[in-house]
Amino acid sequence: MSSLGDNNVIKESSEVASAHPLARFFFLKTTFGLLFSLLLVTGGYFAYSSLTKESLPDLDIPNATVTTLWPGADPQTIEEQVTRELEGEIATLKGLKTYSSASFDSYSIIVVEFTADSDTTQAMQRLRDAVSDAQSSLPKDAEVPDIKQVAVDDSPIMTVTLYGDASDVALNNLANTLKDQIETIGGVNEVSLGGARDENIQILLEPDRLLALGISPTKVSQAIAVANLNQPFGEIENQKFGAVMRLEGQFLSVEDMKSLPIVRHGGNGRPVRLGELGEITRQLEAEKTRAFFSENGRPFGKTIDVSIKKVPGADTVELTASIERALEEWQVSYFWPKDIKYSITQNEADQIRDSLYNVFINGLQAMLAVFLIMFVVLTWREGVIAGVSIPLSFCGALVVIWMLGYSLNELVIIGMVLVLGLLVDVFILMMEGLHEEIYTHKKTFGQAVLATIEKYGMPAFAGQLTTILALAPLMAIGGISGKFVRVLPITTIACLVVAFAVALLASVPLSRYFLESVAKKGSLIKETHADRILASVSSTVKTWSLETTLKNSKRAGMWVAGAFFLFVLSMFAASRIPMELYPLSDGLNLGINIELPSATTLEKSQKVADSVGWILQQKPYFESVIKLVGRKSPMASASILSALEPSQSENFIGFSITFVEPENRDKPSYVLMNELRSELKNYLDENVAGATLLVVGEASGPSTGDPISIAISGPDMMQLQTLSIQVQSLLKGVNGTADVRDNLGSVKAEISLKPNREVADFFGLSQQDLASQIRFALSNDVIGTFATLGSEDDLDIRLGLNWKSRAGNGGGPTELEEFSMVRAFTPEGKTVALSSLLNVTISETPASIIHHDGVRSISVLSKLNNSNVNEVTAELEPLLADISKRWPAGYTWSMDGEVKETAETFGSAGAMLVVALIMVFGVLVIVFDSFKQGLILMATMPLALIGTFIGFWVTGLSLSFFAVIGLISLIGIVANNGIVMIDTMNKLLRQGVSITEAAADGAAARLRPILTTSITTVVGLIPLALGSPMYAPLCYAIIFGLVTSTILSLVIVPCLYLLLTDDSQRFKENLD
Repeated sequence: MSSLGDNNVIKESSEVASAHPLARFFFLKTTFGLLFSLLLVTGGYFAYSSLTKESLPDLDIPNATVTTLWPGADPQTIEEQVTRELEGEIATLKGLKTYSSASFDSYSIIVVEFTADSDTTQAMQRLRDAVSDAQSSLPKDAEVPDIKQVAVDDSPIMTVTLYGDASDVALNNLANTLKDQIETIGGVNEVSLGGARDENIQILLEPDRLLALGISPTKVSQAIAVANLNQPFGEIENQKFGAVMRLEGQFLSVEDMKSLPIVRHGGNGRPVRLGELGEITRQLEAEKTRAFFSENGRPFGKTIDVSIKKVPGADTVELTASIERALEEWQVSYFWPKDIKYSITQNEADQIRDSLYNVFINGLQAMLAVFLIMFVVLTWREGVIAGVSIPLSFCGALVVIWMLGYSLNELVIIGMVLVLGLLVDVFILMMEGLHEEIYTHKKTFGQAVLATIEKYGMPAFAGQLTTILALAPLMAIGGISGKFVRVLPITTIACLVVAFAVALLASVPLSRYFLESVAKKGSLIKETHADRILASVSSTVKTWSLETTLKNSKRAGMWVAGAFFLFVLSMFAASRIPMELYPLSDGLNLGINIELPSATTLEKSQKVADSVGWILQQKPYFESVIKLVGRKSPMASASILSALEPSQSENFIGFSITFVEPENRDKPSYVLMNELRSELKNYLDENVAGATLLVVGEASGPSTGDPISIAISGPDMMQLQTLSIQVQSLLKGVNGTADVRDNLGSVKAEISLKPNREVADFFGLSQQDLASQIRFALSNDVIGTFATLGSEDDLDIRLGLNWKSRAGNGGGPTELEEFSMVRAFTPEGKTVALSSLLNVTISETPASIIHHDGVRSISVLSKLNNSNVNEVTAELEPLLADISKRWPAGYTWSMDGEVKETAETFGSAGAMLVVALIMVFGVLVIVFDSFKQGLILMATMPLALIGTFIGFWVTGLSLSFFAVIGLISLIGIVANNGIVMIDTMNKLLRQGVSITEAAADGAAARLRPILTTSITTVVGLIPLALGSPMYAPLCYAIIFGLVTSTILSLVIVPCLYLLLTDDSQRFKENLD
């Protein structure tokens, strides 16, 4: 090859001259290496710019709710005629995982969950088809079912509070306008308002006036419906002109409504107009919810909070940015009152940016640490080459992630940090090969390249392949958790594949720019200080091995037996390690719900909310608090199943809270949450009878709901509630449980009105007419719409009776003496006491009827406080088994929630661990063409478990799903170290040295790459382990395991090699 000098030509060595043309092009020339590097950098930049950024993977799992309204229908009728009809079709869907439902007064809601690997588009279409098929069987008065796709963790991505000195009407009008406007932004799924009231036209008829004139509310309703009508008649044409004719009878003003004739008094006498029968006003509806806002401990001010949820798969950062830009534009537009301000109290995009930044900084720290280590163990030249190769590999991995349609999230960056040590391994092998050939064997650069590729190419390939095969089964873990972490093994595998290509096609040829000048010095090259130190350490290790562990077969066997004893000890430690699905998260958001007894009024709820709000207001670690009265906090919606519980009622109180940043408080948010839970529980127990508390922090993984969930199934809801109370009492006695409750809520009194058919028939009253009159007397129903001018939405027209106890608001009477005034009107205009027409019975009934997979059920739920699922379950299950023996026939219980998800996830991960071991063993046998040597390397796997299990036991860490991911990743890392060691031993054996000498020298000779790989991996993971509680178990699983396996493998692998290798290994097998 020509040198880079002027006209001097140096003759190529025979090895370089006879090299294959492809080897010359890819490994010896720099052209392709430069182009390949440029391609990776460019592709990585565009991929990074295009990737969706989010904190955790947005799971594209087809989950949906089916909501059906049927005003006036009771829960049992809803269950029988709506819910069961829909469930019958839904149950047959392909890919269905489970479905749950709740039948309430006037509506049904069904939550449909498909398997994690179902195609979203196809699954949602199948659901729409099934609902459409069932629609013909629904009652004619039921509305068309509304199907809405929801995310696994259906929590708001942004909360906006509106406040100011404006009137309630102006504040509510703006809130409703914003709701409509925000819902038009692409990616927004749902916008809900807290503390808002709709404006309507309220007609309140005077009961005594109706009785005096003999006019029934039904007649009034019919007269309004007939008059409030616009009707087109088509086009009229003649020779002179053409015109469209239409009847315009729709009400345009309140005065227009007041003048509407209802009947004529005395037959053909004076018309009785609507305005004479009661009050007609345009007003805000009666308060059902209230919202208040406090920031940095300041007093609460009245507000309306706007909670925004996104469509699954939408880019949170881009969506929230679009909403922020829209708010800025709208604030200066014509419809925004000047005295109303807004504040964004929660923005998930901020958390995503902070989270990615923190993990990115941890990754950058790890990379810098790795660079420093390589500078120490190699020369600065090889260190620079290996160091630059790492970001090149990451650029290529980003391109793969982008092409596969994933987002850039924490798990992608974690995967890159996790694989950092493994990336360095292949670069170190290549660089050490070049270093050894140039510095020790004094070869030219071309000779060094070819010798390095020949010597280390196959071990590097085998090492990368075993690691990839160890990680690949992680992609097959099922369920929500499996899909959640899938991008992590995909990232690591992409990094490994790209790194191998970078090492051979970029690092090796481009090292010419750094090492060719050194190689030209030939015999003048001196060993580096690091070389001399490592040579001395290697010699010491070899001598120690020959004199101690490899002195004879018996001594080697004793060392192996000692390692086996440590493994047995680690299994004992493993049995004592607590397990959890996901570690606790130091998140910024907190949701609190308080449910008071069902009869509690809004005013009484307000007093409790004020008292609890004052406690929260004093906490310096809260940045903002939104207080909701009559409504639950959207932040406390722990999972999709929260949709089955009512979110609004006068006895509900909610708090949506944002913590200050972690650096501004002295404890993690989950610790503060548990302390606050205890404080609030003590306050409520002492001051508020019958209150139920729920405190929900941020989850570190896909939310599966409550850690403890006990499903009780059976035919009768009241009996189920009795059993639920038993189980709740039992659960409260178990250490570590908190916020114990069920998903049924408070029991309500039910007044059952059974018509006396003969009496009703005597007075000429049909059951439908009777039901209609009772409903008008006891409710405040929508009977039509009132057209508004301009862009305002049309208003509902509500009709009810004006009961004094309601103080001008619609609804039934609340005082007993008012009930006596409720009478039924006959067709002749006379009235009949309801007591003559109805038989009244009073009983208790649940607020809803809940199904799980079509069977009536109740779930008893609990959070945990300083405990884990395994401990609680171990204590709870025997108690449940005992009390269930005394239950009536047909009633059963089962564990659900995180318990079930943990069992499924860990079971799937365990199966994948076995698959990974089998695949790695297969590769090792093929690479070394020996089952014995494959077994030697497989024996190094338990060495890693020793450190992990004992480390977790000593430190008190829980074995989470991320820790299991770390254990599986260890397989590839440990196998990598063993492959290089065994390959060197085999080469030494074939050179004629003894088995003992080969075992000792092989371990000592590979000391540098083994130690460097292990140290870089450990050092690379330490910043992440210390900086992220969520990923600490994953990091520590690898750190503890790698430290012990590195130390023990340098001892145990040579011992096993001595015990299991014979002289036949020196020669190729005779296949003649």
